[in-house]
Amino acid sequence: MPSPLLTAALWATGSAGAFAASSAAAKFLGQKLPVAELACFRALFGALLLAGAWRIGVTLGRPSDLWGYVLRCGLGVMALYSLMYAFTTIPLALASLLFISRILLMPVAGRLMLGERSSPLVWAAVVVGFLGATLPLAPALAIPEQRLGVLAALIAAAASAGSQTAVRRLARSNSAGMITLIYAGASVAATLPVALIDWVAPPMTDWPVLAALGLFAMLAQLTAAKAYRLAPVGVLAPFDVLSVPAAAAAGYLLFGEIPGLLTVLGSAVILAATVAATRDRPQDEIAPR
Repeated sequence: MPSPLLTAALWATGSAGAFAASSAAAKFLGQKLPVAELACFRALFGALLLAGAWRIGVTLGRPSDLWGYVLRCGLGVMALYSLMYAFTTIPLALASLLFISRILLMPVAGRLMLGERSSPLVWAAVVVGFLGATLPLAPALAIPEQRLGVLAALIAAAASAGSQTAVRRLARSNSAGMITLIYAGASVAATLPVALIDWVAPPMTDWPVLAALGLFAMLAQLTAAKAYRLAPVGVLAPFDVLSVPAAAAAGYLLFGEIPGLLTVLGSAVILAATVAATRDRPQDEIAPR
């Protein structure tokens, strides 16, 4: 039998690969469909998968902490829209790199939303990590077509950090099933009306890619959750950053994107900072994407 750490590493690696696959599907479809429609399909397939996973008779408990759900769902939907836009407008490697910075924003979100305190080591790692994230920004911002995409990726990272901090708040009085189910329903409710305004009927040939968009995104969350149950965040953080080279590989093979040297250097700095920050924080303080 493999050790728990090895099993966790395999789950985390699978999560990074699934996230990259979903990102590539979003970029491919972004050439044909509006961003709101992509967000809707991503949320809808995830909701359908969750609905099929729960059987009648499963006790989810009663939802409590309305404000916590408002934060979780509002920030989560903001992150979803922003991330879909980033994937369709900037290279996959760059979008994934900037989105990874959400891990470094968790101490900030925890301080602002929950009043948590972090050690000087964590704050130093946060500063160093964001210095690393700025390395690829100069060449990206020099291209007018990529500026909004870069901003969207940064908004997605900040919103995701806040949303996952709200999950930790909700977990004090709500079951994981209830939290996930309400978010899935809220995501569909928030994206469908906007998508219908400028709806484009996907061709039949794109439906498998649409399914991959939603299913791989949900698979990334489920496998990450399994990994974090078996090993501390500090151990798994480097595997989470694997989504950046995985996205870079997908971008190169499918879209001819070649990551620049500054993107590679920025990834290395963020990896080191993430490891330093997460090793000094409890395991349950960072939730899966």
